[in-house]
Amino acid sequence: MIIWHGLVNACLTPPGLFLLPMTAGLILLAARRPSLGAALVVLAWAGLWIVSLPAVSHPLARDWESYPALRRPLPIGPRAIVVLAAGRYHDAPEYGGRDTVGADTLVRLRYAARLFRETHLPILVSGGAPLGGTAAARLMRRVLNRDFATPVKWVEASSKTTAQNARYSWAILRSQKIRSIFLVTQAWHMPRAVALFREVGFKVVPAPTGFVTRSRRGQTILAYLPNAPALALSALIFHEMIGLAWVRMRAWLPAPLAHLISHG
Repeated sequence: MIIWHGLVNACLTPPGLFLLPMTAGLILLAARRPSLGAALVVLAWAGLWIVSLPAVSHPLARDWESYPALRRPLPIGPRAIVVLAAGRYHDAPEYGGRDTVGADTLVRLRYAARLFRETHLPILVSGGAPLGGTAAARLMRRVLNRDFATPVKWVEASSKTTAQNARYSWAILRSQKIRSIFLVTQAWHMPRAVALFREVGFKVVPAPTGFVTRSRRGQTILAYLPNAPALALSALIFHEMIGLAWVRMRAWLPAPLAHLISHG
């Protein structure tokens, strides 16, 4: 299932979204269909160029990050802090060749530790091991304990997707009669995460971190030249847009079909 999701994602997000029609255009040119082939190549090249511009990808991300940062004083309704995993740093040499949390996960853990210091609410970490190895949630607990001196109350170590993060976290916290939570994840991930957590029954107070920001001093002509980080950011936002669209579309599908597509 993870491989299937990866293939679909590669086809529907940059650069694959543009490389596939570009390849089709080149094939048509070779097959002596010059008009259609040239049109596909030019349009795909233009699309790839546009989404590789910082002047495009950064505003796209900022518009997508629809949940603002928490303001103080904090809301008093939530009874737990839920932190979602976001990849890992494989075989880290400086940590004895063992896996540890990735950069995005570390950003989330840092903010969760701050929330804990302000609220003293119990923390649930959520994330499995889609490709094997130690579950991300166990790595997260280790980092919170050792690096941030922050305790973890619950470890959800089976999930492989954001939808499973929501379902399995609900199973744990519902047994504790906890429904209202602070949800910690990147600002770009929050729209889809909130939709999925509310879908299973949570009352969510979004606690986004890792916003896409740019210094005003950096707004130069370079913002209009393509680069790899801008392309990666555009791909990330496309992925989140497609994911949220699917969450909303499922409501209109027959339940057996939606379950079959989601779970294989």
